[in-house]
Parts: sequence; structure tokens; C-alpha cells
Amino acid sequence: MHDGSDRRFDCPPWPPEDGLITESVDRILRNGDWGRYFPAVVEELRERIAGTLPVRHVRLVCSGSAAVELALRACLPDPVRPPAPTRPTTPTAPADAEFLAPAPAEVICGVVDYPGNARAIRLLGALPVMVDVLPNRWTIDPQQVEAAATPRTAAVVVSHLYGEVAEVVAIRELCDRHGWSLIEDACQTPGASLAGKPVGTFGHIATWSFGGSKPLTAGCGGAITTDDDRLAQRLAAFCDRPSDAFPLSPLQAAVLVPQWHRLNAWVDQQNERLVSLLAQVAGATPGWAWPEAAPGVRKTHYKVPVRLVNGSDDEAPARVARLVDRATCIGIPAGEPFRLPGRLAPSRGRIESADEARRMVARSWLLDHRALGGDAHKLEELARCLIELHDGAE
Repeated sequence: MHDGSDRRFDCPPWPPEDGLITESVDRILRNGDWGRYFPAVVEELRERIAGTLPVRHVRLVCSGSAAVELALRACLPDPVRPPAPTRPTTPTAPADAEFLAPAPAEVICGVVDYPGNARAIRLLGALPVMVDVLPNRWTIDPQQVEAAATPRTAAVVVSHLYGEVAEVVAIRELCDRHGWSLIEDACQTPGASLAGKPVGTFGHIATWSFGGSKPLTAGCGGAITTDDDRLAQRLAAFCDRPSDAFPLSPLQAAVLVPQWHRLNAWVDQQNERLVSLLAQVAGATPGWAWPEAAPGVRKTHYKVPVRLVNGSDDEAPARVARLVDRATCIGIPAGEPFRLPGRLAPSRGRIESADEARRMVARSWLLDHRALGGDAHKLEELARCLIELHDGAE
């Protein structure tokens, strides 16, 4: 489908060309680090991440999904689901007696989230308990977290989504009070901070992704960070056999070292570009609600969420789908939010609440961070295309 406009947006490429990345890769090709088990470049990346956050333990892994699974393994009780007791065979045993395995551990997470998080929880034999987001927000509501807890709650997975930093201070306080582990999913938000403290340092353990579309990219890859010696030791028990069972390759480390080195400058530049874009489009797109600045929050924009403000909730999903289709046709990198899970069987978890998340997902589309990669002229081009997209859709 096309919206009738002849204007197209020539989106900047991702990942962009970068001489420092090329030099870093050339260096390990020359010195042979690319073919070694424990190359210096991997340790250099580990030290850079540890010093930037700062944290004492950094485990580099093969993907963000693996990072989440391993963080859960470190935090959940072992074993997660005890074996079922043997059914008695004595004549005195009631014929209708049921001998069930003890209930599994539960992990609270967002009802709108990367689907791999809930899948990892189920993979380990625990049950995901999904809770709603804050009103007009993308991150989970601490009150909903507390309301969903049971004596079987073992951990909470909190994701920073779509540029929004979650209420991690309140949720960490809840976790500490009840003895739960807080797993902070920072896969979308490297470089973000709350009150000057980097995301990924509020939880007991944090996960990171270097996937092909992420702000820090190596095609794939991830990391786990923690200041907890016990959790670091459990990670080592899962990963070291004795070589690393879930490694990040030296070539991936080489492309990430210069990216992590300039991360703060890149985040500042990205925020400046978004402010410039919003100054051009916000007033001219009254049918859309753009993200607003939050006091004390420094955002990293992996996906910029845009919410429809007019029309009914029932009509909104079809409108969003048409809008994303038109945006894609004219070169704007657009997509839809994570979908909410459908009805779950009791053995696959439970949805405690989802009203706010359902409304946000139905009414929102996402502008990919690649669109912010250009200069002032490119931002003006993007602004004109967005305004035409808005006018053609409303």
C-alpha cells in the first residue's frame, strides 16, 4: 500500500560505516587474537563495560536471549521444580489420592515484553506471572508486581522498553524486602541512566544485547553484569566447562570495543537529534503522542514509540497496521510493539493484569533508531515525511 506521496525517506544505513571499528577488527586479524580462546580484545571489552557502569563482574555471552536465560539460572532456586514424589503402593493408600510435584517457582515479568523472556522462564521449569504497565507507560507497575506476588515468587524481570527507564528503584526495594532477585533487562537501553546512575546497576543482575538491530551491535552477542559474588559464581558454574559454553567471539568483541568507548557521546547525540526532530514534527502531528522527557532520566532510543490519540481502541490496531505499512513503503523504518500473549494454560503461566498494556500496544507504532542516524538535513527530510504520513493517515 502507498499513501499517495511521492516523497521518500532515504534511511541512514545500520550499522553505519566506522573507521574505528575497521581498525579494531584489522588489529586482531593481524595479531591473531581472532583465533584464540582467551584473546586480549575480549578482556578489553569486559574491562571497559565493568569500568563504565561500574560493576565487578561481566560475563560476555553469545546473545541477549542467552543472557536472560543464564541470569534466570543464576537467580532461581536449584532445582526450580522438585521431582514428583513416588506414589505409595501400600494397600492403605486411598485409591483417589493424588501425588503432585510441588508448585514451581514463579517469576514476575511484564505482560508486554520481549517474548523470549517468558519463554526462558518456562524453559527452566518456572512460571511467568505477567503484570500490567503503568498508565501511558511501557514498563511494569510496581504496585502490580507486589499484588501478583505469592509465596512461590522467586524473581522479577524488569525490562527498560522503548526508551523508557522502568521504576527500578521501587521494584528493587520490593525485591530486597521480600527476598526476590531483580533481573534488570537493559538489552534495549545501553547508556541510559536514572538520576545519574546507569541502567543495569539497579538490579541484582542485568542483561545486555548486542543483536544486529541494537544500539550497540555485533550482529549478535550479549552480556551479563552483576556486583553479587554469589550470582557471578553461579554463572561460572553454568558457563565454564572449562571453556566458555556461551562465548562472545573475539571478532564480535573487536567491533564492540570502539562502540562502547563512544557510547555516552552517541547517546547524547541521539537525544539531541530526537529533540530536533520533535521540535519539527510534534506540533504538526496532533493525532500522535510522542514520548516526553522524564526528570532525571537519560534515555537511549532503540525504538521511539508514537501513540495514536484519536479514535476508538477497537479501530486502533488496524489503523496502526496501515500506518506502519505506509511508513515502510516510503522508507521510514517503522514497526509495531511486542504483542501481548494470548490466553495461557495454567501450566504456562498466568496474566494478572493487562488493561493498560493492551491499550498501549493497540494504539502505538515504533520508529526505529536508525532514522535518527543522519545529519540536520536528513532530520528535516524525515520530519517532512512524518508529517505527510500523519496527514495521509488521519
